[in-house]
Amino acid sequence: MFFVPFCIVSCAAFIVSFYYPRTYSATTSFEVRNDPIIISLPMSPGAASYKYFRSTMTLDLTSVDAMREVVEALGLLKDTDRDESGALTPEGSRRLDRLARSLGANLAINSTSPSELVDIVRITYTGADAKIGKSLVDQVKKTYIKRTTSWIREYLTLQRDYFLREAEEAGEVLLRAQRDETRLRLESPGVDPSDPSSIAVKLSQLELEHRDLLSRRRDCDTEMIAQRQVLADAAGVLPSRLPAEVRNSMNRTAVTPRGLHMLTAIQDVVAAMTKLRETRGVTDAHPEMQELLAKKQRLEAELEKLQLPDSETDSTADSSAASTESGLLVGTTGSEQNRVNIQIAALERKIKDIDLSLETNVRAITDLTKAKEQVFDKREEFSEVLGRVAKAKQHVSQLESTLGMIEPALKAVEQDRLVQFIEGQPARGPATPISPKASTVVLLSLLMGVVAGAVFVILGELFDNIYRSSGQVAKSLGLPILEAIDEIVTPHDRRRLLVYRAVASPLIVAACLSLTIMAGSLAYLSLTQPWAYQRMRSIPQAALEIFIERHDRSADREDDVEVSNTP
Repeated sequence: MFFVPFCIVSCAAFIVSFYYPRTYSATTSFEVRNDPIIISLPMSPGAASYKYFRSTMTLDLTSVDAMREVVEALGLLKDTDRDESGALTPEGSRRLDRLARSLGANLAINSTSPSELVDIVRITYTGADAKIGKSLVDQVKKTYIKRTTSWIREYLTLQRDYFLREAEEAGEVLLRAQRDETRLRLESPGVDPSDPSSIAVKLSQLELEHRDLLSRRRDCDTEMIAQRQVLADAAGVLPSRLPAEVRNSMNRTAVTPRGLHMLTAIQDVVAAMTKLRETRGVTDAHPEMQELLAKKQRLEAELEKLQLPDSETDSTADSSAASTESGLLVGTTGSEQNRVNIQIAALERKIKDIDLSLETNVRAITDLTKAKEQVFDKREEFSEVLGRVAKAKQHVSQLESTLGMIEPALKAVEQDRLVQFIEGQPARGPATPISPKASTVVLLSLLMGVVAGAVFVILGELFDNIYRSSGQVAKSLGLPILEAIDEIVTPHDRRRLLVYRAVASPLIVAACLSLTIMAGSLAYLSLTQPWAYQRMRSIPQAALEIFIERHDRSADREDDVEVSNTP
């Protein structure tokens, strides 16, 4: 009641496990090392960044397009119908799509990033086909590398073309802005609204230069007077180029060395006073000015003592003018005269150069003064033009910097240096299925046999109506038993019982136990050693083939014998 149902149900459970779908697994992983250039590379509007591509590539690999490429690379549909050009027929294309979807559903692709520059991609196959798993994940890995390299090359090429166009347009904008700046500067020379203080500084420098030129001009005039006084002292005449007020004083003064010396001293005092007024802004109340004024008055007082009467003054002036106009320098040696004349000519040229510099300086001061008045009117216009120039230069610089990153990146892609793939080992996966487990199948089958045996024992007890003792009869009838006759066993019954216990029962037990052990062993081997299970399954088929082959040979020999016996 227990053993037979236990064996039968366990054996049936082992046999059913043969048809339970097996699940096999294969795994591969590889490392992707990204260059910092492509991570930080700017992108054009509407273009996907490399970071986005890294996150979506694992999803794209299980798409129909990617899996079609994998299936065709593996040659899984070589026998599919194709047209004359070698392309798949509509039915073949549908078959390819179905196979691609089914294989894609069995793939799991995970990507982890230990750092910004490193990605670790893991591809796992889980399906019922034990033969295709490893080759499938290896081919998916190759497809990933191929599609990634192709995408990067295409991406960089598109970015380069885009930024080249942008750089060309930015260069034209910059050129127009620079032309506007040049035009504005030509229209407003000296105006620099970005630095208004520079005009004041330049104007102050020009004014200082103007005062310096005036001072040099007076020094040259003083030196010229001294040189002509030397000639006049030597020749006894007055120089014609002296200032009017000095010449008038000299006309009324005796032409003596002391008189000429005093006139020169007065002229030096006047020049010093003028220089203090112009350079330092000193007034007459200043101590230095008071000292110079006192010195001038003292010299003038001494000079008045040497003045001549009016008649003598007029005659002296006439004779001096006549001597000067005729160019006669009496009492002077030839070499001394030439030396003084050369110095006078050099002073005249120097004065002429100073006059030209003064003219240029005055013109520059006038222009800067005008520019200073216009600086506020032109400030907004300059600010707008200079802002456009600076913005255009910045944009051009950014585009050139970006192109400077893209060009080396393209060369690195051609040399497989921009993104490096470390494939590592080929795909790995156990030859045994990962589901169901052998221990699970054995335990469940035995548990089902135990449950079946227990159920049959309980049912047998519940439906058993046989009285096996007189006590059961008395209990059932409610009457006392006076006498009971035991079972009468005949020799025939003894022989039957002996045969049942000695032959039939052991055979039944052995048969049930053998079937259970054999089914359990095969089920266990099919999960732990599939190759051994396949060899055992091929034995009956091989024996059948050998039997059929021998039967065919014997039939052929009989046919040959009949043919040979035929007259």
